[in-house]
Amino acid sequence: MLGLYLHLPFCRVHCTYCPFAISTDLGMQDPYVDALLREIDARVDDDDIDTIYFGGGTPSRTSVENLTRIVERLPKARTEFSIESNPEDITEESLVAWRALGIDRISIGVQSFHDSELVPLGRIHGREGAREAVALAVKSGVRTNLDLILGLPNQTAESFRETLDLAIDLGAGHLSLYMLDLEEKTPLQVQVARGRTSLPDDELVAQLYVEAIEHLDRAGLHQYEISNFARAGEECIHNLRYWTRGEYHGLGLGAHSFIGTRRFANTRDMHHYIERSPDAFSFSEDLGSDEVRRETIFLGLRQTSGIDYENVRELCGQEGIEWIERGLRDGWLQQRDGRVAFTPAGFLQSTDYISQLF
Repeated sequence: MLGLYLHLPFCRVHCTYCPFAISTDLGMQDPYVDALLREIDARVDDDDIDTIYFGGGTPSRTSVENLTRIVERLPKARTEFSIESNPEDITEESLVAWRALGIDRISIGVQSFHDSELVPLGRIHGREGAREAVALAVKSGVRTNLDLILGLPNQTAESFRETLDLAIDLGAGHLSLYMLDLEEKTPLQVQVARGRTSLPDDELVAQLYVEAIEHLDRAGLHQYEISNFARAGEECIHNLRYWTRGEYHGLGLGAHSFIGTRRFANTRDMHHYIERSPDAFSFSEDLGSDEVRRETIFLGLRQTSGIDYENVRELCGQEGIEWIERGLRDGWLQQRDGRVAFTPAGFLQSTDYISQLF
């Protein structure tokens, strides 16, 4: 079975930290959906899709009429159907409309419950709007995820802890906690580089990340991936496919796919995509044995379940054994039931540690 990711790029504003392929021109929505439907018809087999994920952009900005056009062309049988939304788009009416389309999981881009931290991001919702949106989603019975960001401008230990507590109290079954990663030339990165705004100290961010893992675990939200926490049975099935090297189609602007041993992606140019869909590819590669080896280790170690000790030994030989022994000795790896996984502190430097294997 395959996952299906559909990129819906439209946003009300372009957030200052966002590097994704998005558009604030809602006038492009109809021709974009026309192009997306052509790609669906060309690439999607009705019998092989079991998870669907509307990502963006802000998919909740796409009209219900256009969402309906898309859903009518998609397979009917599925185990999970997710949509990303910003708080300002969540109302009782929108929740009813989305659920009527078969959507059973919503990921809400809260980022913070403090206005002083939201303003530098360019977010247009505030604390109360976010709180009300999450409460509505949870009350509706739809599976609900909250996206939060650690390391924001103006964020303090106290403000982050309060955001985390409120997220827990609102009753969402899933939480994604990302550390702010500023890509070059995003407006927020430029502001930081020019000294116009500052970010919390790295040591404080690391401390709060480890603290958050422990706090969420006590609240019943258990970490299963470096940035993701869930109550039992609330894990995101679609995203687990990425981390276990499962196959998926990515449709729409800038979307990536993985089928067999091939990774490929669409153009990030809106006009080019609309003109060329379903043949608007910008990148393609066939993975060799070395790439498969790196991905297996890297993606496996993103998960708290880790990777089988024998897999590391087989993939990396004596060097892998020595790497494990060093990690266990220095405290950034742990071993249980024949598997090795990062400790919470190890996750913070996981990219650097994994690079030591290659």
